Amino acid sequence: MNDVIAAIATPAGEGALGIVRLSGPDVPAIAARFLRGPLRPRQAALAIVQDGAQPVERAMAVYYPGPETYTGEDLLELTAHGSPYLLSRILELAVRSGARLAEPGEFTRRAYLNGRMDLAQAEAVALLIRARTETSARAAFDQLEGKLSRAVEELRLKILGVLAVVEASLDHPDDDLPAFRPETEAEALSALAQAARRLAATHRRGRLAAEGARVSIVGRPNTGKSSLLNALVGRDRAIVSPEAGTTRDTLEEAADLGGMRAVLVDTAGLRDEGEAGPVEREGMRRARAQLSAADLAVVVLDRSVDFSGEDRRILDEAAAGGRPVIVALNKSDLPKRHHREDALEVSALSGEGIEALAARMRLELAAASGAPEGETLVVSVRHRVALERAAEALDEAARRTAEAELASVHAREALARLGEIVGKTAPEEVLREIFSRFCIGK
Repeated sequence: MNDVIAAIATPAGEGALGIVRLSGPDVPAIAARFLRGPLRPRQAALAIVQDGAQPVERAMAVYYPGPETYTGEDLLELTAHGSPYLLSRILELAVRSGARLAEPGEFTRRAYLNGRMDLAQAEAVALLIRARTETSARAAFDQLEGKLSRAVEELRLKILGVLAVVEASLDHPDDDLPAFRPETEAEALSALAQAARRLAATHRRGRLAAEGARVSIVGRPNTGKSSLLNALVGRDRAIVSPEAGTTRDTLEEAADLGGMRAVLVDTAGLRDEGEAGPVEREGMRRARAQLSAADLAVVVLDRSVDFSGEDRRILDEAAAGGRPVIVALNKSDLPKRHHREDALEVSALSGEGIEALAARMRLELAAASGAPEGETLVVSVRHRVALERAAEALDEAARRTAEAELASVHAREALARLGEIVGKTAPEEVLREIFSRFCIGK
């Protein structure tokens, strides 16, 4: 990290303002080659961007001396007019002056490598950038503030405490040390395994909070599933026809349900496969695959026709995975042929009941994703897997406490798994994968 990196830090396209960032040990020297004007530490100063003697742009320059910066290095941010051409010219001049183009996520990677944040916090930066709702932003911010890191570090310290007793019995068996009792240490290790599993188990709620839920809209053909999706998202996203079986494939659309991000999935109608052709059967197979992956199912029934055995089978299939199910009794603008106490009556045509349905969906998803006040949530699959593997290693250590050397090996494996989360033991390929998902300027 002896070079200076540079990148445009604002999104592509025109805007009122745009930012070019530079980070590295020779930032002041490189900036002096294409900027005219003083760089005052942590003070905004007007600078003229120059190509030789030719002025190119006026920019507001803020110089941050390291190591108390985002990256832990000298950092310069140039705020200019948000013209893609001008920003590209400033970046070109910075590179010609001795900087190089930053790789995706390289600013945050340097922050991690320079000890400004741990790996879990670095991952949270990307989550916060991608946040689309209040819930997802809160989950990302909590992780950025170190909530998960503190929980992991607490687990690590407790494991180290048990490990110290186990290894002391190996290294100094004759010294006057606290007595090593395998049963006591086994209980402590088992309790730590349970704690790691409890933390891992928050992943479903964390995923729903950060990424949003998948809501599968299912039902018989021609019950109005596509019309219902259109009504929920407020525009004609799905093709609607009075002809049954119009939807042959799944269709996804993102929606904000009052602060809860969701992906609504319109699916092909489900009916007796013996009466369907090969294309329709494939559509039903995909509908069932979406249903099995859904966090919430909305079963659409047509209240203007009699309730059927096929309706009952769809309801049972939707509930089989343990996910919450909402029954939407559609076509409330038509004469009623049946009624269900557990259903919400809606009309995708007139909009009647749509707000109530969206509110019910939000409540069901909030119940599934909501965490008790103060609970730490695991958002990343990588973190969940590391916690589960740490728990397995701790279980094995607990079983082997009578053989102290083996218990020590498994306890150290648990420490390594937890260290992967915060970056203490993360291999280089993991770092490359994580930071490759960042945008260039972050």
